[in-house]
Amino acid sequence: MNARYLTAALGMALTLGSGCVRHAVTQDFGLSGVASQRSKRPPAPAIDTSVRALFKRQIQGAFNPLSDDARIQALEARLKTNPQDVADRLELGSVYESYKLYDIAFDQYRQALQLPFSDFASAEHAVAGFSRSARASRRSREAIDPLDMLLQRWPDAPSWIELGLLYQDIGDLAAAENAFAKAVALMPVSDRAHNNLGYTLLLENKSEDAEREFRKALEMSPSSTTARNNLGTLLARRGDFDGALEQFQMAADAAVAHNNLAVVLLEMGQYERSREELVKALAIRHYFAPAMANFKLVQERIRERAELQRVGRLPLSAVRVPSAIVGQKDSEDKQ
Repeated sequence: MNARYLTAALGMALTLGSGCVRHAVTQDFGLSGVASQRSKRPPAPAIDTSVRALFKRQIQGAFNPLSDDARIQALEARLKTNPQDVADRLELGSVYESYKLYDIAFDQYRQALQLPFSDFASAEHAVAGFSRSARASRRSREAIDPLDMLLQRWPDAPSWIELGLLYQDIGDLAAAENAFAKAVALMPVSDRAHNNLGYTLLLENKSEDAEREFRKALEMSPSSTTARNNLGTLLARRGDFDGALEQFQMAADAAVAHNNLAVVLLEMGQYERSREELVKALAIRHYFAPAMANFKLVQERIRERAELQRVGRLPLSAVRVPSAIVGQKDSEDKQ
């Protein structure tokens, strides 16, 4: 067995072996009614034991950032000597975050927030990293009080935005709206602040106020894909499909625009019209993966609806696959 097949078999054995109890099964493959003449051998070790031992030997040479990244070792050593070094603390948090070790990064950023900052850039770095790692590690609720306390020392718009994102992440839309409104008041020329406030208002079904914020964001940054798609979503939900498609087309090419309109229509339950938009998207760009996935989803929804109308219940094998507007989310914003 070559290494590739051994690796595949190994992964399968580990998957099947976890969470269950194995029982030894013995069989005699001699002729019927005649005891096998083969010499008795000592019992083989359980497959879980042997496979896990092999797996352990294979991963011993794997890279472990906690022990193998020289930057982490150097930063940890310096922080033992000087725990008050904000720059080293922030750099260490960034390194952990780059490895997607969000819980460890969260703890480093939280320690940084407790230190005195000498400049605004360091405070902004700490707040942004703290908020990102909190949301990525599902610790948003835990992060709110420390950030709120920091805002008493550094009441700036970027920090209010990050606090708003944390509130939004736990579903407290009223608090999120309040935080984003404070960010807008402190920095009225920030397209990010207006867009985040608009998105929260949209979630609260305050569509007129949300549209105003999205348009303000676009006045300040006409190239903002996030604000453009959010405005398109709002217009589609209102029934202005032509206006929505225009906004989506200003943010991306025609195939993406038709796909994005189809997603909103799908979420509104307008399945046939959603399918029409997906057909247009696929006619423009064949094998466009998001449109193909959404087309499969809308076909399933149409079948489910027909089944529900026919027998009064959904089929047992109903498929639930999330749809997503292409390009709607930035790396920095939640929306």
